[in-house]
Amino acid sequence: MKVREEKFTVKTYECRPDGNIKMACLMQYLQEAAALHAEQLGFGVDRLNKINSYWILSNLRIEINRLPKWNDEITVKTWPSGYNRLIATREFVGSDQNDCELFRAGSQWMVLDKGSSRPKNLFRLDLSLPKTGLKALSGKLVRLEPQDDYSQADRISVPYSSIDLNGHVNNTEYVRWGIDALRKAFKFEGNVRSMHATYLSEVFEADELDLLLSYSRNGYFYVLAKRSDGQNNVHVMEIGC
Repeated sequence: MKVREEKFTVKTYECRPDGNIKMACLMQYLQEAAALHAEQLGFGVDRLNKINSYWILSNLRIEINRLPKWNDEITVKTWPSGYNRLIATREFVGSDQNDCELFRAGSQWMVLDKGSSRPKNLFRLDLSLPKTGLKALSGKLVRLEPQDDYSQADRISVPYSSIDLNGHVNNTEYVRWGIDALRKAFKFEGNVRSMHATYLSEVFEADELDLLLSYSRNGYFYVLAKRSDGQNNVHVMEIGC
């Protein structure tokens, strides 16, 4: 399977005050690279629209050597690396203009039906995905489970600006909300060395979410997003510093 290389230049509006890229913006780079590659390989937005479906990110872990800074030229390499009945995996490696590695990431994706929001059987879609492939990270990518000792931090009414092409909250928005909540509660400075995000449920405009936080003494922060009516959890995130 061919590797796609996508180049980005870090813009001023994508940076924090210290000049490093915001995590949500880095996630947008990965999302864009994945979408463009899927389109190139024949199983992107255009193809899935014909079967009333769309891709969603289900799980992602990124390990960071160095966060890109303003005006850095970033090359993101990405490739599909396997699939089963419900999950397709995709890998990412990012490097700077000097060919120094910045980060590595592994991810899991699902195809949902637009009408029912239920996952489709990938074996029946003839997407020409590779059955296996090289992984960017060592170890198996597993789904995060909620912690036991969260504290309420914030409540969000989902704005229209958070809704993406698929009509639901974009995966990068949960990361932005979570880091903002950590900043408020812990004076979090955003010096991220790893991030793991697991997506549990779709969220739509005007939905209300509670953000809950936890911190462990080994340097990990945890964020849980759940519907304010208590019906279900929608997102879990772990950040290592």
